[in-house]
Amino acid sequence: MLSVYKYTFFLKFLTPATFPVYKGSVLRGAVIANFKNIVCINKKEKNCNSCFASESCVYKKIFEPVDKSNIPLPFILEPPYDKKKEYKKGERFEFNLLLIGKTSVYFPYFVIAVKRMENIGIGMKSRGKFILEKIKNSKRVIYTCRDEKLLEFLQPARIKRGKITDTLTLNFISPARIKIGGKLINNLPFSLLMKILFRRTSTLKKYYEDTNQDNIKWQEILKDAFFIKTISSNLKWYDWARYSLRQKTLMKLGGFVGKITYQGNFKKFLPFIKLGEIIHIGKNTSFGLGKYIIEYT
Repeated sequence: MLSVYKYTFFLKFLTPATFPVYKGSVLRGAVIANFKNIVCINKKEKNCNSCFASESCVYKKIFEPVDKSNIPLPFILEPPYDKKKEYKKGERFEFNLLLIGKTSVYFPYFVIAVKRMENIGIGMKSRGKFILEKIKNSKRVIYTCRDEKLLEFLQPARIKRGKITDTLTLNFISPARIKIGGKLINNLPFSLLMKILFRRTSTLKKYYEDTNQDNIKWQEILKDAFFIKTISSNLKWYDWARYSLRQKTLMKLGGFVGKITYQGNFKKFLPFIKLGEIIHIGKNTSFGLGKYIIEYT
């Protein structure tokens, strides 16, 4: 369906660190800045599109696609989703990096970027220096700080089949930003959920897989989505803002969080819902937004 590669980074703080309530913005900013620092060969050029090496630049391929507004980025950074803000010396910090399709071959660059962050630190105001203790790829340890060797890292994530049940709850643990007609919404009928998942899956496959052939009959499957009912919902709006250093402005990235429960026959939809649990939905997923967990009842 779609190849997704999941990597879990395990950090141990050597000095105290402070984060905002939502840690995704700080984490993403630090990783991107350090990634660019290690791969950029023309630092005098501030505009990537004007750079003579833009066609072959690893940074641009991942973070600055030609049409950024319509092409989803091929990575997701999942921060810890708790509300912990203060980390003491010796405390640990875990985050996930998900890479889509052929972007996975660039994973070593991400490792070097995080390694570069060790002495620079990460956080807001109080940046905590850390040591990268280990990395796992699909539960298998592929790097440790003891030997500092990167083992085989191209094991795609396995999408479990899930339980076949007539009632399904999605628990959105990070803000989901869904736009309809240019306006953000805070409701998610099942048919709309499936449209979003189908569109996101096919677009990611088109741009980031070696083959963009799509043999799934989306429209036929989607017809049955209208028979799935929403039986309860406590989705609520969550306002979140971040300051963009690149755009020099405060960006509002609010979305809905909470639970929504559907009822019906999910047999043909479950593989896509399980995939969505991994790849998130909505806008700004690279920050870790649009993350949901499936709860079976």
